[in-house]
Amino acid sequence: LTALNPLMKIGQQIKEMLAVHDVYPENQYESRIFQLLEQVGIPNPKRVVNQFPHQLSGGMRQRVMIAIAIANDPDLIIADEPTTALDVTIQAQILDLILEIQKKKNAGVILITHDLGVVAEVADTVAVMYAGQLVEKTSVEELFQNPKHPYTRSLLRSNPSAETVSDDLYVIPGSVPSLSEIEYDKDLFLARVPWMKEEAQKVISEKMTEISPNHFVRGQAWKKFE
Repeated sequence: LTALNPLMKIGQQIKEMLAVHDVYPENQYESRIFQLLEQVGIPNPKRVVNQFPHQLSGGMRQRVMIAIAIANDPDLIIADEPTTALDVTIQAQILDLILEIQKKKNAGVILITHDLGVVAEVADTVAVMYAGQLVEKTSVEELFQNPKHPYTRSLLRSNPSAETVSDDLYVIPGSVPSLSEIEYDKDLFLARVPWMKEEAQKVISEKMTEISPNHFVRGQAWKKFE
């Protein structure tokens, strides 16, 4: 929310991005700016282009940033929590827009999110990370139907659903290790698995193992679920 220049109007900031990359001719800047603001769900774009960032809500500023990011139809979109702080209607609109650009330009999209609902909705391939470590990578269908790494299984278990019978949500025991405690040649999550013996936690687990076609898992703990 601090990424926008507080001294420049919204229209100027989007125009700057168009001018720097020179994808669209200058005579199309104005129409492109209005088109982008409409695409990200900003009402009355003719008024918004003449406003400063402090005059917009947090959600509106976030949508402006997304408009700037997609202004030049990029070949690769890296979207880090693009729907945070947006209501569900605008969330769906933004995700649809990103997918529309992906198909139109045959672009790649790296979506970084903690929202498993978003993952299920838009992802093709999913890479699950814990403490900066890749622990599982597979197709989205395989991940939800057949998760193998203990961390992936714990994440899915802690996600509330209509089938949840208990009044209490599942909580992953333990805490994320500090940077000083991290040993990247080990499977870092194993210290938080109650049934995992201490000797097993110390086993070198640098590599991902392909346990089935295009399904990769770190370490050996997944065998517990076979």
